[in-house]
Amino acid sequence: MKNILIMFRGTVISQIVAILGSLYLAKLYGANAYGIFGVFISITSIFSIINTLQLEKNVVTAKTIDKSKNWYAFLTFSSPLVAGLFLLVFYGLYKADLLQNIDTNVVLWSFLGSVFVALFVVNESFFIYRKKFKLLSNSKVLLTFINVALQVILFYKYQFYGLIYGYVISQCIIVLYFYVNNIKFVGFPVQNDIKNDLKANNTIIKFLLPGNAINAFAIHLMPIFIAAFFSEEQAGVYFFVTKLLTAPLFLISSSVSQVYFQKASELYHSKRTDILKMTKKIVKGNLLIMLFILLLINTVAMYFLEWYLDPEWENIRFFTLILSFLILARTSFNPISSLMIILNKNHISLWFNIYLFLVNIIAIYVGYVYADITIAVSILSLFGGVGYLVLLLYFLKLLKNLENV
Repeated sequence: MKNILIMFRGTVISQIVAILGSLYLAKLYGANAYGIFGVFISITSIFSIINTLQLEKNVVTAKTIDKSKNWYAFLTFSSPLVAGLFLLVFYGLYKADLLQNIDTNVVLWSFLGSVFVALFVVNESFFIYRKKFKLLSNSKVLLTFINVALQVILFYKYQFYGLIYGYVISQCIIVLYFYVNNIKFVGFPVQNDIKNDLKANNTIIKFLLPGNAINAFAIHLMPIFIAAFFSEEQAGVYFFVTKLLTAPLFLISSSVSQVYFQKASELYHSKRTDILKMTKKIVKGNLLIMLFILLLINTVAMYFLEWYLDPEWENIRFFTLILSFLILARTSFNPISSLMIILNKNHISLWFNIYLFLVNIIAIYVGYVYADITIAVSILSLFGGVGYLVLLLYFLKLLKNLENV
């Protein structure tokens, strides 16, 4: 509980700053620039997951500090290399004139951003293993302040790309801060140990990586699709709304998930019967908190937003209302999603994320056919939300079965 409160404190402060900053930045930059920023964040988020190959999980679940340090060292070197390979592929496609209509500036900065985000996650995992939750909490606050400040400052020189430049520079600064704190653990990995660990548990590469990669596509493709098939302004509105709604989800998930992962892993190897009780308590608390926040956002906050933002931010009320169901459903499972790793059910992640990906494709296709962005968002929220709720019930049933083993 102490560690959860420590993480919660830092995440609350950072999210308050992020939300207030987002409001000011949305007014400052406008929906068009926000739409381009949404495309950048989507590409960055997708490739940062692929860059680590999801092997940062091994940093947390390692049984000894030496094994955790070895995975930390391995991912420090491998993550930029993976990103470099994708960049070479992109360069080849660009030189072959297959990406003529792509904003290369956005793509190149997205690859750079994905490297820093991946290294952030690797360091974060190592801090979780070492139970350095206070440092993680403070770093979230520091990152948010630096990010918002840089994005405001850079607007006066780069009125279209300032959001992107500020994001990448702030990620670079915090990653350097992390490595300064972990400097005594930075070294060369023992390759034989890495190979042996991969052989002992290959489900991360076989199931979790493709599953989470598909999930990243499913979650982050919509701003890209909206910008491509509708308009950059509508992409900006969608991205702003999802950022607003996922802020409390991120607050809950960041505060709970890391501590839950560590605690549930310990209980699984000692007192399995306590996992279900702890999980139900966390899920119930998360849903009640999120429901209250969503009610506030859709009532009081919405009147303020419509008064504060310019007319170009159309559909903001509808997007907020309809996407609230999806966010509430995600809140029920995301903070406890580490159960997939703990229970070795990574193949479920793969199949579920394929489902989410198909929901996104169908949603954008139907919306495009009927030339109505609201139809696309409605399909996405309804079927995506139902999927998360079914996933929650499935894992609660698995935990119930553990009590009988």
